[in-house]
Order: sequence, then C-alpha cells, then structure tokens
Amino acid sequence: MLTWWYHEPLEVKIANQCAPVLAGVKPSNMLVLENKHIRDVVRVLEGTGLSWRCLYAGEEKNIWLLYRKEAMEETVLGKEQMLFLREWGYEEDTLERMLMKFSQRFRQYRKDKNLPFPHEMGVFLGYPMADVKGFIKYEGKNYLYCGYWKVYENVEERKELFRTYEEIRKVFVEEARKGKNLWQITMEWQYVSA
Repeated sequence: MLTWWYHEPLEVKIANQCAPVLAGVKPSNMLVLENKHIRDVVRVLEGTGLSWRCLYAGEEKNIWLLYRKEAMEETVLGKEQMLFLREWGYEEDTLERMLMKFSQRFRQYRKDKNLPFPHEMGVFLGYPMADVKGFIKYEGKNYLYCGYWKVYENVEERKELFRTYEEIRKVFVEEARKGKNLWQITMEWQYVSA
C-alpha cells in the first residue's frame, strides 16, 4: 500500500485522478477512494459543476463516476455511441437511465468476476469509439499505445491528448496541495483557459 497516498488530502486525491474532468476537457472519469471519504466527496465537489455517482461500495474502497452532465450527454448520446450501447443491451433513452443500468452492471461485475466485463464503460468515460472497439476486439492486447486508456488508432493524436491531460493534472494537484478547494481551482482554470 502506498502510505503517502493514503495520507494525501481528499482534494489532492480527486485532482490526481480527475483533473481533466474538473477542467472540462474530458466528460467523465472514475475515482477510487478509501471508504473513509464517502461522506466528504459531496462536500469537496460542491461548486465544481460535476455530477457524481457511486458505482461500487467495496469493503475498503469505493469507485465513483465523476462527470459533467452536458458533456457526458453529448458523448454518450452520439449516434455511434448509441448504436454501440444498443448492441450491449441499452434501450434507455436518457443519460440518467443509462447510468443507472451501467451502475448496476458495473456493481454486478465487481461482485462476480465470472460475469462479462462491462465494456460500455469506455463509452461512459468518453474514450474514442475506435479504442473502445479495439479493446474489445483484441481483448485488451495488441494496443499501439497505453496512456489514460489503451489506444488502437490515431496514436499521435491520443498522445497529444494525454499530454494535455497530464499538464492539467499537474496544475490541479499542485494547486490542491497548496490548500485550494477544487471549486476554486476549477473556477480559476475556466477563467484562464477562456
């Protein structure tokens, strides 16, 4: 166990895992936190413009989905994404209903690893469809590059995107370590990048 990580402030942990979402350049991200933080997540995220859903409450850690609702709707309700999700059994027509179904499937998978992996996760995380489909086709192997996800097409474009994500992550973590609230960092970022 990484003891330094365990003692980092909650704001730093969230910034480290979800800065691109906080900055508004990625629609969503997974957040893994120790159970001791379950009540503080809502308080810390207030004012950031993010929505959240606890996907899985484990014995030691919880897995959250943090997202920007409008960006997530734009991503998930796209034509190619909807066709893909329909193939995976999603007949729902609203983001909220789709997230309820995804949460249920994710929880079931976490409890029983014999169930199929919920590959639709990549769609909900805003990954390019080529990479989602490549991951399924090659069973997570034969990828061309691995960064924030496994890349199967457009490597240079993805590398540039990952560099942007990493730069944002460094800024958000540094500011959080200085004691700033996530909403302050988010507002400052939006002001500077506008």
